[in-house]
Amino acid sequence: MSKQRTFLSFVVAMAIHVMPALAQAPSQWFVLRNHEVGNCWTATLVRIDGKYSNTFEQKAGGPYDTEQQALARIRALEADGTCSPP
Repeated sequence: MSKQRTFLSFVVAMAIHVMPALAQAPSQWFVLRNHEVGNCWTATLVRIDGKYSNTFEQKAGGPYDTEQQALARIRALEADGTCSPP
């Protein structure tokens, strides 16, 4: 796993643990895409003030209720060349 992705995973994990009091409703699954290198991955985002919090990547799909739905979106994006395979 790259240092960038490890750092981003840490940021998402910290946001989920630090902001539960501000979150509204359960988290949802999204597909995030790094616009510079083209790789995609799934992540859960929480709502803060009515919006899903995400400050570091492009959203490429979602919200989805399950990770399986988000993974299906990644496969479709890889098939059309929008996302790079891992």
